[in-house]
Amino acid sequence: MMLYLLKLLLSGALLCSTYSFTQHLPEPSSIQPKSFSEKEVPNPEQCEGWSQKDFDFDFDSVSFDEEDDYVFMNEYLDTTAIDRMCRVINPAEIMVILNLLGVPSILQEPLFLHTNILNKRSLLDQPIFEPDRPEFPGKWVVGLNAFARKTTRSNFTRGSDKLDSWLALSQDSLIRKLERAIDNANVLTPELELDIAEIFALFENMTVEERQVGFMIHGMKRWRNVTLRIMAPLFYQESNFSLTKDEQDEVARVLGSMDPEEEKKFRKAHFISDKIGFGDTRLEVDGTVVNRPSYKLRIGGLATVPTAFTWGAGFLGSSFAKPSTLPTFELEPIFSALENPSTECEEEARRTVQEFVLDAFDRIAADLIDVPLGNRGHLGLGVYTRSKIPMSAFFDTWFAQRLKIANRMSIELFTPAREKRFYINRINEQDFAGRNFENPFENPSEAASNVQFLKEQAISRLFLRAFDTRIVPGVIFRWNSGLYYKGDIFGFNLGLDYWLQNKARISSISVLSKTRQELDIPKVKQSVAQQSKIFGAFLFKIKADRCTYFFSINADASLNTKGLGQDYSLALNFESSF
Repeated sequence: MMLYLLKLLLSGALLCSTYSFTQHLPEPSSIQPKSFSEKEVPNPEQCEGWSQKDFDFDFDSVSFDEEDDYVFMNEYLDTTAIDRMCRVINPAEIMVILNLLGVPSILQEPLFLHTNILNKRSLLDQPIFEPDRPEFPGKWVVGLNAFARKTTRSNFTRGSDKLDSWLALSQDSLIRKLERAIDNANVLTPELELDIAEIFALFENMTVEERQVGFMIHGMKRWRNVTLRIMAPLFYQESNFSLTKDEQDEVARVLGSMDPEEEKKFRKAHFISDKIGFGDTRLEVDGTVVNRPSYKLRIGGLATVPTAFTWGAGFLGSSFAKPSTLPTFELEPIFSALENPSTECEEEARRTVQEFVLDAFDRIAADLIDVPLGNRGHLGLGVYTRSKIPMSAFFDTWFAQRLKIANRMSIELFTPAREKRFYINRINEQDFAGRNFENPFENPSEAASNVQFLKEQAISRLFLRAFDTRIVPGVIFRWNSGLYYKGDIFGFNLGLDYWLQNKARISSISVLSKTRQELDIPKVKQSVAQQSKIFGAFLFKIKADRCTYFFSINADASLNTKGLGQDYSLALNFESSF
């Protein structure tokens, strides 16, 4: 977050300083300016009094919507435009400042180490929603789970739950170059005091939290040898960027604190995403293939149907757009503030820079915390087995008569579907190597081309773009096993669960071939995700004339994770079997 702010403020200060400090730059006495279309390039003094009416084209009459359905037109217009200036400034003089700050070298450092979405385990695969007993007295079961689940730290990569594994917040080479740029900027603006390493360190441990609260509706029908089970969640989901209390206090100490009401609005607008609605639906059908006193085995098929949809959003947070274009940064307010240093002009310039920075950050939020309620439209199909082993087959005691070991194992594949995935442009070192950034006064036309090139590179380095991408999700393997005790009035279970999903595959991207070549596609790919959990339940049973009621408390917690967040869940289950 602060990386965006820092780079943008440096760029803004750099370009503004170009206007203010032009008079201090060396004069190219021996070099005459080249002509463009047989006209001399005007200097700032010649432009005094010029206004927009002196030009043949009305720039204000043209506008483009940043988000529309014209994919190819968006791609054609996806470069930056910083062409509206209140004064004409010699590009060679701009390049002197850019070289002084080391901008060409800074822009060859990656800001985004990854742009992948966060791996997520579906609610339908959580062990707290498994049957909390190995068998039921009736042929019908209907029930409702009231649940709450929290992910305390999400993994950005396979081995890290820290933001600095996703953004270059702890990359020494980038930090050194930015610190050198600030030291050189102090030659022009001595008041600029920033400790880059300290600021980046404030956010390198940032992570993503997720909370889910709602109801899992489930039912089961049993025939002689066949069982059908169905379940679907209705829930509220909230995701947010998170720092510990000590880390938040340190941010306030270093960067200053906001008014509580302003901070609340800011967090709602940029740090939190929430929504409510239905999730996907799970169907399971199995039949008995082995039925012995010491062992029972059932084999069946499952389907995860993409029924998820959102009822509402933006209660405590926001929904974030997924644009496919790069933004336009207007310099006119900044130069107006320099020319007329009034409160109104300075406020407009500040607002322009702030909106620019927040646009960059909101795209990160759209990628990481604006998470759909289901499995992103993919249909899942798989097979599974359920087995039961009565402990009475091994031990002849009253306690063993009430104990059973129940196991479940499944494998699920998914059909391809189109998703919005965020991409960053790759750094083309040959483009930089093929340009001469030194001695800009020797070739004014080359200097102008270099300035435009660096402006485009800066924008493409800061901003993600979302494109329709055909994704084939990774195969999911799941196994759990538990010990179940069945008493006359109460019972309990305790077990272990393991979940594994391999990498998703990108099948195609809906962009022009030219744009595809510019994208850093490997950074979009997700890592393998695996998780082991412990789960358990304590239940009560009440018999009535026509049915049996069950009330249970279920819980689970992660033991070990790779590429997946650390989470825990709690549920209250109400069931009726008849």
